Formats: sequence, C-alpha cells, structure tokens
Amino acid sequence: HAIPGDPTAVCDSMDKFAEARWEASHQSSKIAGNLKAEILSSSLRGAGSGIKLLEIGTYCGYTALRIMAAFPSLSMTTIEVNPIHVIVARNMVALSGLVQSLEVWTGHSKYVLPRLAKRTTHGQQLRYGALYMDRWGSEYHD
Repeated sequence: HAIPGDPTAVCDSMDKFAEARWEASHQSSKIAGNLKAEILSSSLRGAGSGIKLLEIGTYCGYTALRIMAAFPSLSMTTIEVNPIHVIVARNMVALSGLVQSLEVWTGHSKYVLPRLAKRTTHGQQLRYGALYMDRWGSEYHD
C-alpha cells in the first residue's frame, strides 16, 4: 500500500510486491531494486541540479521513480515501447505525484528520439544531461 505523492513509498511498495510475487516463483524481478537503484543514484550524484534525464526502457517506471525520489530537482523523460507498460508506468508516476517532472512516452526509441530532438524549451533545443538505457542488450542494435 503506497502513500500517494511519495515516490519512495511507491517504490517500496513495488519492491515488496516484487519480492512476494517474483521470489515465490523463483524468478528475479525486472525492476532496478535496492542495489541497482543505489548504483544508478550514485552515478548521478555529480550531476548538476536542474538537468534533464532520458531513460530508454521504462517497464513499470520503477527506476525513473527511484531516480526522481533521490534527485527531486531533476526532470526526466522515459520511453517505453510496450503500451501496457506505459499505462502502468504513467499510473505509478501519477500515484507518486511526479507528473510535472517525469514524462512517459510511448513508442520505439528509433521513432521517439527524433521527435524529442525537435523539442525546445525557451527557444533552445532541449538537451539531456544523462541517458539510462534499460533494455535487453539484444535490442540495442534495433
């Protein structure tokens, strides 16, 4: 049971759900829980405040929520090809209260990235300060 408006509490609830469901079936969770989330947060600690992050491969939005909980001054765009995962992720973003700083785009990166490249803010081309590619390695060649 997550606390609305609290991304850390939402992620903690997702962790508990993953532990109960995935471990019961002797599988590992696809979310970047605990150690993986700490590694990601550690790698971003030197990033300046106010940068924009880009994630390719949203799944349920867990990694994006963890990053945004650790760095609330950042903004983030995340891309997911599977529309069902997008629905789940967008609901997790809304539950976390991050709809103003975290965008979830639907589509394959080869189609979405050119659209993102055309975006501007205050007359300037939108730039990303960090990229996290959270897809299976076999899909990067696409």
